[in-house]
Amino acid sequence: MLNSNKSEKSRGILAFAHNTVETNYVGIANKTLELASKILQLPYTLITDTICPPQNNNRYNIDLNKFVEWRNVGRHLAYNLSPYDETLVIDVDYIIQDQSLLQIFDMSWDYILMRQSHALTQDYIASMGPNSLPFVWATVFAFRKTSRANMFFDLIDRVKNNYGYYRELFNIQERNFRNDYSFAIADIILNGYTIPTMSIPGSMLTVDQPIKSIKLVNNKFIIKDSKQAYITPRTNLHIMSKQYLESEDFSELVNEIKNVTP
Repeated sequence: MLNSNKSEKSRGILAFAHNTVETNYVGIANKTLELASKILQLPYTLITDTICPPQNNNRYNIDLNKFVEWRNVGRHLAYNLSPYDETLVIDVDYIIQDQSLLQIFDMSWDYILMRQSHALTQDYIASMGPNSLPFVWATVFAFRKTSRANMFFDLIDRVKNNYGYYRELFNIQERNFRNDYSFAIADIILNGYTIPTMSIPGSMLTVDQPIKSIKLVNNKFIIKDSKQAYITPRTNLHIMSKQYLESEDFSELVNEIKNVTP
């Protein structure tokens, strides 16, 4: 666990990073967390293999065009491992670009999740299967050290340990375990099997294809893949291409943003 100085308000950023043969997630995390800390003016804590031995899973690697090892199980430990009273949790491939997430700390919640997302090249299915319920994105969320939040993470752990049962119960189409699904199921159960509406404001933008470069020009992003370029406002980005996140181009982008951010 790497822990920078704890803030006086006991508020900080938490992330998990588990290296695989294909991807240096810890190296990526070092860049994205330093950037997030600089922009949000919050300390951060990084959970690695030495603290949280993960279970193996598989995901489709868009850069290699095949399924690879995915060590993503362990998010249920966030409540116990966080040293903060108020914790913002982000995936290491979620790139903080502005201070918009700080507004959630003015809201009343025990935990708050991201419920909306869109991508550059496709429309996301909003449910866990054709006859299932809506899922949420565990890519970015926040919680406070309250009994209700503690119960939420206990439920996530229960879902993880009995995923086959809950997969059948909620008609989940995908066999692969996803934190998104376990969070959605725990959230629905905790809210009396109703679908909550409180959410992190806005919609998460996912860059869902292999990309070659991202440039910041006049406070807008120019995102290039092998075929075309996309222009978007400067906003937080969920980048699926881990190969890009390990590239020199991304390191240069991070340094540029850190230098222009007050």
